[in-house]
Amino acid sequence: MGDPVDLSIPVNPHTGLPRAWYKGPATAEPVRSDGWIGSVAEGGSVNFRDISFNPHAHGTHTETHEHIQDTFSPIDALARSAALPFIMPALLVDAPPSSTDENWVVERPESMATSLKQWRPEAVILRCTNGDLLRNWSDTNPPFLAAGFAEILVEHDVRHLLIDLPSVDREVDGGILRAHNTFFGPPEAPRPGCTISELLCVPNTVQAGVGLLAMQVSAFVNDAAPSRPLWFPAEILERAG
Repeated sequence: MGDPVDLSIPVNPHTGLPRAWYKGPATAEPVRSDGWIGSVAEGGSVNFRDISFNPHAHGTHTETHEHIQDTFSPIDALARSAALPFIMPALLVDAPPSSTDENWVVERPESMATSLKQWRPEAVILRCTNGDLLRNWSDTNPPFLAAGFAEILVEHDVRHLLIDLPSVDREVDGGILRAHNTFFGPPEAPRPGCTISELLCVPNTVQAGVGLLAMQVSAFVNDAAPSRPLWFPAEILERAG
């Protein structure tokens, strides 16, 4: 079938990038206890490090509706169930942001509704940037989804939304979280099994269109966890017959 395209950015305590949401860099520190040290470089027998990071702030991550609702719906349980298929039909969409006053907003591409109706993908991947993602996003007011964008995804029963930005919503919006709330549904009627993945890296060399998406999610009992989306473009599938 050929090699898939890795769409993830790792949690990197060595460079501290990317990061967002006013968090400092992820860190890795050797354990020090009773004269013992978990660092080979410092004379220890093994490397044994404590890692500190935030799933939402320090790399590609996938979240459930627990992120915005007072409910216990951890991503680990979802990833271990059939609600999050290991591989699923997906649509990769180019959605460059446009300037509106002081904001950059991701408007819905005109052709997207037709593609959603034609292909009925379970997942939609939005490529909004040029791939320059290894940065500190805090206090930069990154682009976010325009009103109506999440609504049309829900209308076409898209279950998994992936984006190469820190969030589908504005960095500071007073807690409205329009796109999150629309996509996950209200607390009294949530959309079960849906996920949002953020801070992806979608290479410019990857052709937009249909393909398959494989979701690999770290085993964390939390509303979100680091993840590794893998993209199988249509041309790979065609070569495989």
